[in-house]
Amino acid sequence: MKNSAAVLAGLLNGDAARVASCFDFKKLAGKRVMVTGAGGLIGINFLASLVRIADKAGGMKIFPVIHSKPAAFLAPFLKHKAVLVYRGDLTDDKFLKTLPQADIIIHAAGSGEPGKFMADALSSLKINTSTTFKLFEKLAGKGTFLFISSSDIYGGLKSPKYSEDQIGTTNTDHPRACYIEGKRTGETICGLYRREGVKAYSVRLSAVYGPGGRNGDQRALPSFIRKGLRGRIDLLDAGEAKRTFCYISDAVEMMWHIILLGRQGCYNVGGVSTVKIGDLARLIGKAMQVPVSVPKVNAGIAGAPAAVRLDLGRLLAEYNKKNFIGLEEGLERTVAWHKNLAS
Repeated sequence: MKNSAAVLAGLLNGDAARVASCFDFKKLAGKRVMVTGAGGLIGINFLASLVRIADKAGGMKIFPVIHSKPAAFLAPFLKHKAVLVYRGDLTDDKFLKTLPQADIIIHAAGSGEPGKFMADALSSLKINTSTTFKLFEKLAGKGTFLFISSSDIYGGLKSPKYSEDQIGTTNTDHPRACYIEGKRTGETICGLYRREGVKAYSVRLSAVYGPGGRNGDQRALPSFIRKGLRGRIDLLDAGEAKRTFCYISDAVEMMWHIILLGRQGCYNVGGVSTVKIGDLARLIGKAMQVPVSVPKVNAGIAGAPAAVRLDLGRLLAEYNKKNFIGLEEGLERTVAWHKNLAS
């Protein structure tokens, strides 16, 4: 178990080092940075990058906010001298009041996994709405706020690529309404604060994957890897839906650009590797050397779009990012993550 935790921490640290080398982070010296959802994929990788950044930018204080008991692989990051952990429920106003002021707040709390957020719909809605309001009260003067939104808000649109001046057509009785409407409201809150002169940003993330994912995640990519670890990948349908995947370090890198240098209030953040779900399963099967069974029946998860692809033009016009982690390389590191997570 100790060896597995060390390997997991090493995978996170490798990606964090790459992110920390992308910018001059000296302006973060002496800053207080809060990361909510620091036990989830996005929050974990932001935390790992912050620890590397703190080694270069002196006097930083890092406040990870975690709901559940942190995993063993997080210990090297949580024990760093710059880190002070806050553990509690962000939908609880009493807990929110205990949080400190921060110069940068990265609000990454709340599950993006459909099965989880639909099972606890009220909490999902609250963490993106009323909690967002409360967190703005913790933002220091001249501070920066990053709200992690989702490409789900494009739900109902028929023709990807989706751009930031578009919005979906789903109704409030949509199966994913708790999540979609919560993200839409969170973006609105950021926009209103931005009008008041606050540096507030929303990022619409799509299909981010990589080290940091949880063992029980039911979304397609981690689910296929878990099935592969059991010796065979069986799909539930023909896998015709298309997704454009983004490796986690690419996503965190782009979000750091937004925090440090962003000129707009809302950005798409995603990848460039578009693939059918069935072909994704085959790639994972090839990497893990296990058989893959793809039935001819077309099914799908309730409310899931047939295709998701984001227009990254707004972000790439500011940040000329040319090198994205390829899907095969990203899958190799993600498979290594899940193998060690399961051991």
